[in-house]
Order: sequence, then C-alpha cells, then structure tokens
Amino acid sequence: MSHQGDLLPDVSLEIAPRLSNLALIRKIVNSLSVYMGFSEDKAMQLEMAVDEACSNSIASIQEKEGDPPQTKVRIEICFHEHCLRLAIIDGGDDFSEEFALAVPFHEHTDRTRKRGYGLQIIKTFVDEAHHVYEPSLGNKLILTKYLRDDL
Repeated sequence: MSHQGDLLPDVSLEIAPRLSNLALIRKIVNSLSVYMGFSEDKAMQLEMAVDEACSNSIASIQEKEGDPPQTKVRIEICFHEHCLRLAIIDGGDDFSEEFALAVPFHEHTDRTRKRGYGLQIIKTFVDEAHHVYEPSLGNKLILTKYLRDDL
C-alpha cells in the first residue's frame, strides 16, 4: 500500500468553495464508499468526516478571499485494497496548531461549546488523519478509512 501522497490519485475533483456543493461531495463520497464495500456505518462516518473537512476549507477560503473566492477546494481520492484515502487541499490559512490540539471524541469530551468540533469529528470518524501545510500550496488534510477494523 502506498504512503499518502506518493501516487497519483485515482480520482480528483475541484469544487468552487460554496456550501451548496457539500451535498454533491457527500453523495460522491458515499457512492465511492459503497463501491469499495464499506458498511453503511463506515460509509456514513467517512462522508461526515469529508463533509466537515470541506466545510472547513470552504469557510477558510471565503474568509481569506472574500466573495467571490478564486481558490477552489481540491479533493484527491486513492483506492487501495484495504482502504480509501482522500486528500482535501485548499488555499486557506494554516490550521496546523488547531489540528494538533484536536482529539477524537471520547466519553468525557466537553460538548458545551457551540463551535469547533469539526476537527474532532474528523479524527473520530476516520482511522488516520494527517495535516500538512505548505505556504505556496495551502492545507492538505489526508484522511484514511479502512474497510475492516483489524487493519
């Protein structure tokens, strides 16, 4: 199996940073998950994680560039025998610090705040999450979901 980012993606798409595009992204991710053989629960978890990642990208781009933003959100998808790996790439501001501090939800997670759960949702619903920021390219959030829990 390849390490993240060292092969060309099997599928890639670019979307305009509009929240109205999230429904299409969810449908695409769900269809790919079903195609790969994920259970309904795992497909829904991946769909929610990608939705959160893309929502964050869209908000960051809109905040940075105003309306209408010029930068697109790029999604690169790689199919592997035992997993699906997606990279969400945007030109938004670096969120390395927030990513490092976010932990998956657990029994004692504070759920009283109104915002800021996106990265926790992502880390809870995928098996691996990695973030890289390069000033010339922006953020690259790599999400991996395995078909089976024992991998």
